[in-house]
Amino acid sequence: MRFDLGVMMMFARHDIAKLVGTGIAVAALSLTTPGSAAADATDDAFLHKLFDDAVNFSDPAQSIQRARTVCEAFASGMSPAEVHELTLNHSAFSPRQAAIFMADAVQSYCPGYAEQFIS
Repeated sequence: MRFDLGVMMMFARHDIAKLVGTGIAVAALSLTTPGSAAADATDDAFLHKLFDDAVNFSDPAQSIQRARTVCEAFASGMSPAEVHELTLNHSAFSPRQAAIFMADAVQSYCPGYAEQFIS
């Protein structure tokens, strides 16, 4: 069997270019994960938790603001039922998604209110 070194080098250069291109694309994607533009580690963890819990969101910044609103509502003395209603009314969430969103928001931004979920 005879190998042509020139042909092998041509394919090797092509494969290396694809590998480098793929590496650049992966690096770019990792820099632009949902919410990473103005988010901190807590925001990123919250958004990933929503994603893991299959709660859909279209605007990460809006989801982060709504999560902080959940904490503000608890801080103002609202009950879990009232906060759930508030969350449900200002979103396209199902009742189940609103409850998950509330729990994730409290876990991420105001864990001091977590005991309100235990009855």
